[in-house]
Amino acid sequence: MRLLILGTGWMAQEHARRFGAIEGVELAAAVDVDEKRVGEFADGFKIPKRFTSLEAALDWGDFDAVANVTPDRIHHPTTMALVAAGKPVLCEKPLAENFGKANEMADAAEAAGIVNMVNLTYRNVAALQKARRMVQAGEIGTVRHVEASYLQSWLVSKFWGDWRTDPKWLWRLSRGHGSNGVLGDVGIHILDFASYGAALDIDHVFCRLRAFDKAPGNRIGEYQL
Repeated sequence: MRLLILGTGWMAQEHARRFGAIEGVELAAAVDVDEKRVGEFADGFKIPKRFTSLEAALDWGDFDAVANVTPDRIHHPTTMALVAAGKPVLCEKPLAENFGKANEMADAAEAAGIVNMVNLTYRNVAALQKARRMVQAGEIGTVRHVEASYLQSWLVSKFWGDWRTDPKWLWRLSRGHGSNGVLGDVGIHILDFASYGAALDIDHVFCRLRAFDKAPGNRIGEYQL
């Protein structure tokens, strides 16, 4: 399989490493609007072709599938273009910014008869798979309610930079630049590992939509938090 990697940020490096280690997978091309970054990425992973637009990559067309590792709001337009070109897509989460766009992506892929799947990594956690098997085996009785949370501290540390000043973190917290801030970035993980671990379709979801303001007016520069 000849794979094109769309987007060349930090997570794309993980995709390149993991896919590159699979027998039969060839990293054929990389795409990023930043010419310097896509060049460094392609050189680092020995990827022969690099493009600064998806349109140019599609005109070339010599690839079998795509890992879509672009920012959240770019998932929908790029995946729709890829599906229209008949290219299967593994898309980073969340699939889109809202249900309407995600549903449109799913419908387009189904109509085209190709794969458009989303990468939800916590399904691979052994404890979560064990919980799912226990529920399915009836070992803990009927599940009526699931409470889930996602606790992390890496963002408050300055090990990878200061989120208050570094755009690479601010965009993830921004409702305008990412996908509804932490709700879109982490909330999709919570919803998925709760429903997957419980081995159930969830009827009703309740969540905390806001915790605290992170800056005066909850804004830092162009970023609405």
